[in-house]
Amino acid sequence: MKNLSLFALLISLTLACESKTNQNTAINMSKTYLFLVGTYTEDSQDGIHIVKFNPEQDVLETVYIASEVENPSFVISNAKENLIFAVEETSGENGGKVTSFRLNKAMQTLEKINSVNTQGDHPCHLSLDPTEKFLIASNYSGGNLTAIPIDSEGNLSNEVQVVQHTGSSTHPNRQQQPHVHSAVFHPEEPKVLVGDLGTDRINVYAFDNNSSTPLASSEKTPFAVKPGSGPRHLAFNEAGNRLYLIHEITAEIGVYAYENEHLTHLETHTLLPDGFSGKVGAAEVRISPDGNYLYASNRGDANDITVFGIEKETGKLMKIQNVPSQGVGPRNFGITPDGKYLIAGNQGSNNLVVFAINGSTGKLDLTDFLLMLKKPAYLHFLD
Repeated sequence: MKNLSLFALLISLTLACESKTNQNTAINMSKTYLFLVGTYTEDSQDGIHIVKFNPEQDVLETVYIASEVENPSFVISNAKENLIFAVEETSGENGGKVTSFRLNKAMQTLEKINSVNTQGDHPCHLSLDPTEKFLIASNYSGGNLTAIPIDSEGNLSNEVQVVQHTGSSTHPNRQQQPHVHSAVFHPEEPKVLVGDLGTDRINVYAFDNNSSTPLASSEKTPFAVKPGSGPRHLAFNEAGNRLYLIHEITAEIGVYAYENEHLTHLETHTLLPDGFSGKVGAAEVRISPDGNYLYASNRGDANDITVFGIEKETGKLMKIQNVPSQGVGPRNFGITPDGKYLIAGNQGSNNLVVFAINGSTGKLDLTDFLLMLKKPAYLHFLD
């Protein structure tokens, strides 16, 4: 009997340990995502939101708002994720502003460092150079881009260079003057490619982070996209030999080969489903972390997200799906670093909506997660 009792005790302890281990494993598998949401502000309580998302714990909530900033419609972090940079999409004698913050991820708080002017009205996009010495601000109404130095503590200095674009294109209301909408660093080369919605051009600049004026115009003529397209945001594949460009005005995604500062048009795909008629306004383009899929949003009367597969050999696209964004004006969306979820920010309906991403097909499946948040304009995930 003693041996049987001892055996029963051992079995009981083993099962208890396994149960505890399984519980710990379940807890460890519960992933919490943290991301920033830039917004358009209407009062002193609005600003940059830190949002927490944990699908296992049924959590999607704002945990902090940095309210010392006006219209922070675009927000990014440095590589260490201890510094945050945001535009202030405003206008004035010295243009809009860029503002830096110190991020405490453990406490989930932001502390303002300082602000500088951009010398161009309505900055709408920021890029951080790979050495983190400069920010490049794209000024939409100013039609120019600005180089702003940063020190290691996140302090911003006044601009050292402003590059002014000139020209126009065919749309009578949207393209009477240049509208710089984004500036993106090439993943492998010291180059910056700039999308100008007003002139229907992609400008290429050489970038020297050791120079006091780091941007230098390419000797090559700026690349002209189809008149009336309206270049907005652009994304490179990992190799840097394919560029995907959102055409805002025509609601299309253009695919371009890149080599030696030269772009070659490969193909263009509409974002619109068959039979659609109405207003459009293509907005964001992002590539999945595994490089297999591309996602693009469209506003106007469409209010949807289009999913494309990316052909490995050529980089060309194959349309897979159109999905309603479950709101009005999906200006932006973000993809979790593990590629499992896409969160759409619907500016017009003041909400964030979560979609699960099918890893095998790239398709989006609507979840029950919804967060009301005023005028979301940009999402930036933290690792």
